[in-house]
Amino acid sequence: MTVWASRFFVTMKRLGLFALVLLTGACAHVAGPVDSDRAATANTWQVAGRFAAGQSPLTGGTENEPVAGRFAWQHSPSEDILWLIGPLGNALARVDISASRVRWQDATGKRGEATNLRALGESLAGVTLPELPAERWLRARWPTNEIQQRDAVARPLAASGRGWQFAYRYGPPAPEDWPLAVEAAGPDGLWLRLALTEWNGVSDPAEQSAP
Repeated sequence: MTVWASRFFVTMKRLGLFALVLLTGACAHVAGPVDSDRAATANTWQVAGRFAAGQSPLTGGTENEPVAGRFAWQHSPSEDILWLIGPLGNALARVDISASRVRWQDATGKRGEATNLRALGESLAGVTLPELPAERWLRARWPTNEIQQRDAVARPLAASGRGWQFAYRYGPPAPEDWPLAVEAAGPDGLWLRLALTEWNGVSDPAEQSAP
């Protein structure tokens, strides 16, 4: 097993995501992350952290209860795999994203498929993700014409795409080429906030379990 793969499994276990792999694998034969001989590269990466998502009420409406928990995202040029875990360590969903379709499965074995993320709606544990490449919105690697503001070293601070507006924060312990936090506001009052705690095996010391 490579160092990268080993670190990923350690992170999965610490975040409670390893339990999701075991649970979904036992009841519905859903595979977790596979061992790989390839190292993390600019086009192959993994990240983990905490998330909160919801939808602000329209005029006169009632706000839905936000969803919060932890996540792990594994990216390759051909697909993305996302695991969502509730705040108490309960499995929420696994999502497989490719260019032509999105498939999801929850811990009970319920499955779904759609042509895009937007079409999933409430199926994805109440979380609506931007219908944009993860390499763009999660890594803050935007086309120049979609960036509204940069910091002193030219990293995007504000960018937008497909009806979503994104704001980024940087700083330790995140590597220089990774955001520390992402805030997104989408159409119809949708919002998403991510606090990243691991970047390709580099972990926030504050998130590590005590020995």
